[in-house]
Order: sequence, then structure tokens, then C-alpha cells
Amino acid sequence: MDAAAYIRTTMRPMRPVPTGLAPHLPPIGGIEAVVFDIYGTLIISAAGDIDAGDDGERESDSILDEFGISPASFDELYHSTVKRHQAARRLHGIAYPEVEIRDVWAEVLKSLCLTPQDAAAIEEVALRYECGKNPVWSMPGAGRAIRAIHTSGKKLGIISNAQFYTPAVIEGLFGASLKAMGFDPALEVFSYREQEGKPSRRLYEVLAEGAFAMGITPDAIFYLGNDMTKDVLPARELGFRTGLFAGDARSLRLGGLSVGEATATADAVITDLAQLPGLFHIPS
Repeated sequence: MDAAAYIRTTMRPMRPVPTGLAPHLPPIGGIEAVVFDIYGTLIISAAGDIDAGDDGERESDSILDEFGISPASFDELYHSTVKRHQAARRLHGIAYPEVEIRDVWAEVLKSLCLTPQDAAAIEEVALRYECGKNPVWSMPGAGRAIRAIHTSGKKLGIISNAQFYTPAVIEGLFGASLKAMGFDPALEVFSYREQEGKPSRRLYEVLAEGAFAMGITPDAIFYLGNDMTKDVLPARELGFRTGLFAGDARSLRLGGLSVGEATATADAVITDLAQLPGLFHIPS
């Protein structure tokens, strides 16, 4: 299955929902790397975040129909399997465990006495189900902002709660792979690879280590995300400069802070990704 092609043919345009927040765009100098969250920041997520979709009748239910499985019974099995995998990671001292969704699907299908032909078949089912539960689309201005930052010579990176299909989702929506868009593989941190999710500091430490190997210190890294608790606060603790993306009400998470507190905590508040290059004096 060509996952990127599947994304291109099945996803439909969505528009962000205005948050009503005012942008806060002070010039920020000395930045050598710009790092992004994905879900809710670079892409619109109907659910607001990965794996947070509702149980509506979408493509996910039609997939279950192909297997002769009722959505209600499947949801119980699926979520209990995810929780069991998370609990196993917690026994190893991981406070914010992430699952490898392919392992979850392999176990679920085995429990249902369904044996996929190979690993590729598991990946196809997992991708189709996720796309049904959580439709996505590119955030307006994302591609142009990324190109402007890359052209300026700054490094591009990712820290995201994600699964194996996330890079293909990006390629399908933007028409280019992360590498082709200029993202540095040494600055890509995905939760499924680390088996640990945000807001764990570990993800930010891994990024900081990769940046340090390039001679980039934490205070020269700008990180943009839509969640104060999962994005801004842990990045700030590591010494990164931070931006709160407040461009879509679906995904904006203030973490219990008032708007004033959030604005005072993040170095910038971005309400449109077209604003981002200007923070670093880059023509958009």
C-alpha cells in the first residue's frame, strides 16, 4: 500500500476553527533550529490530536465491517489492548508510555482469530482505521512557512506524538517527504520510536542531544506546538525558546492556564503559520 497516495486520495480539505486569541509576535534572534509539533500544529486534526477521535460512523467502521466485527465490541478490545501495552511500559518506569500501534493491531487481530497476511497488511489496516477515526489536512500556511525557514538556512526538526504512518501522512498532505521538505533526520523525534510520549522530557532531551551534536544549544532552538502542557512547558524546561500555536480551536490546549498566563509563558503566540518566519526576520 502506498500510504502517502492513500492519504492524498482519501483526506478532504478542512479549515481551522479560529481561537479568538491575539498573536504575540516579538522578534526572536539567535535561532538556529525551528522544531514543530505535527498534529494540531502542522496539520489540522479533526480530533485535535492523534488517536483522539470520536466513535462516529466513518471509514473506520467500514473497515471493521470488512472483517465482520461490530464497532462496539472492537472498541472495547482495541482500547483495552492499548491500555495493557501502556501498563507494561509503566512497569519499566515510563510515566508517559507510547504504544507501537502495529503491535497493538497484531494482538487485536490475533484475539479476533484474524491472521493478516504480513506486516504490510497490518500497516494498511492501522492506517485506514486511523484515517477514518481522525481525518487530517494541512494547516494553512504550513508549507510556505517551512520552505521559508529552510531556505533561510535554519535547521528543521520535529517532536511529535506519532505513529509509523505519520511521515506518510505528512508526505500525502504536503506532496513531499519530511526529508525533501528540509527536515533533518537527526532532529526528528517521534513518540512511537522512543516508546514514550509527550509531555515526557525525554523526547525534548533526545532532540537537544541531536542538536548539540550539530553545535546547536537549547537556547538556539525554537519549538512550536499547540499544547501548553505537552509542548510549551517541557520545551521551556529544556531551555528551548517556545511558541504556542493558537490557530485552531480544535487543538489549542492551554493546560488550565489563563490566556494571559499562557501568553506570558510562551515566547510567542502564533495564530497563523504565515506569522512564523517573521519572528526570525525571514521573508515569508
